[in-house]
Amino acid sequence: MLLNKKVALITGSASGIGRAGALLFSQEGSTVVIADIDPRGKQVVDEIRKQGREAHFVKVDVSSVTAIQRMIGEVSEKCGRLDIFWHNAGIAGPGGVEDTTEEAYEKTMSVHLKASLFGAKAVIPELRRRGQGCILFTCSISGLKPSPFSLTYSLAKAGMVMLTRCLAVSLAKENIRVNCLCPGLVDTPLLLSIVTRVGMKPEEFRKFASERIPMGRYVTEDELAQAALFLVSDKASAITGVALPVDGGMATV
Repeated sequence: MLLNKKVALITGSASGIGRAGALLFSQEGSTVVIADIDPRGKQVVDEIRKQGREAHFVKVDVSSVTAIQRMIGEVSEKCGRLDIFWHNAGIAGPGGVEDTTEEAYEKTMSVHLKASLFGAKAVIPELRRRGQGCILFTCSISGLKPSPFSLTYSLAKAGMVMLTRCLAVSLAKENIRVNCLCPGLVDTPLLLSIVTRVGMKPEEFRKFASERIPMGRYVTEDELAQAALFLVSDKASAITGVALPVDGGMATV
């Protein structure tokens, strides 16, 4: 098992990519902490426990630094250790600049960039105590290239990519690795909210998008989970500071 006896905390894991990652990490031997504002996270915990594996649920609003600090402390106390912190929680945010209010801007930045920074800050002492660990962020190809659908989302994700690189450099000698995933289009509730905002039907958007994806299809949640598993496992022991596109080739066009 790639994550045998490790403890992984995954935000935004009540559904979508985070849920797929939690299920996979559990299969690979990790105790998984489902952290989400959505109470459906308890159902993910039940699903994992029915398979005879250990999982816990922590309700958290990651836009609050105090809540993030409380979450890290609760996980450390409950599990006795923490090896992997994956900040995956996200929201679609507003659309173009004309649709962007100060409130929407601040909320999008808080859930993505602020939560990444202060989540890392809170977890680093726990990883230092073990002399090693992994931090992973779910970014986006919208952080690598401009998004035609969401200015603020792109800004937040681009900031997370740079945060990944800065943390990787500063923590490398402490054997703490920091990487980020950059998904393309994945059939998740978050994508549905973006499609709805654009004013297209899901199947209409899928056809529109697939014609522009080199591989001709969406990426699956399981494919993202497998990429995440690799980056937090010892198989990636020399990899840090990477922004890995998992996007069917979208970042190349």
